[in-house]
Amino acid sequence: DSQPAETTAPPPVEQQTTTGPADTTEAEPTEDDEPTPEPETTTEDSPPPRTADEQEVARAVRTYLLALDAGDGERVCSLLADPGVVGDVFLPKPQGDCAESLSSSIGARDPRGLPVFEGLNIAGIRAIQVQGDGARARATTVTTFADRDEPSIEDDIVYLTRIDGEWRIAKPSAAFYRAIGAGDIPPSVIAPPPEFDGR
Repeated sequence: DSQPAETTAPPPVEQQTTTGPADTTEAEPTEDDEPTPEPETTTEDSPPPRTADEQEVARAVRTYLLALDAGDGERVCSLLADPGVVGDVFLPKPQGDCAESLSSSIGARDPRGLPVFEGLNIAGIRAIQVQGDGARARATTVTTFADRDEPSIEDDIVYLTRIDGEWRIAKPSAAFYRAIGAGDIPPSVIAPPPEFDGR
C-alpha cells in the first residue's frame, strides 16, 4: 500500500521592520491604516472653541478697547461696572462727569512730557476665563503715541463682571492708563477683583 506523502508547512514569515523610506506603492486604505488622531491640548494661547459667555466677554473687551482708541469717554464710562472708579484715577483734564473727563483726558498732552496717546490696535483677545459672574481676558494691544516713533506692544489684562446679564469692565486696565497718559500704571491693574479669583 502506498503511504500518503508527508507535507511540511512553510516556516512562518518574520515581520520585517524597516527604517528606510516607506513604500510609495498605493494600496487600498483600511481601518488599520487610518492614523491615530493626536489628543487635543489646551493652552492659554490656543484656547478651545469659545462658549457663548466667552464670545460675549471678547465682544465687551473689544468694544471697551475700541472706545479708548476712539477717545470716546461716554462709551468707555457706559462699559464700566462702576463709572465712579474714574474719580479715583488721576486725570490730566478732569471735567464734570466720567464721560466728559475721559473724553478730555484721552490723548491729552501732559506738561511733564509723558507719552501722548494716539491710538491702539487690537492684535488679539485670548485666554478668556469665565467664573460665575466674573471673567478675565488677555488682549494684546499695539499702542501708538503722537510724540514717539516706537509703538508699545503689551498684553492688557481685563477683568469683567456680569451685571443684569451684561458683561461690564470691572476696573480700568493698563490700556486705560496708557490712553490718559499716566506715567505709572498701578500694579493693582492685574490683581483680580473679588468677583473673580481664578488663576
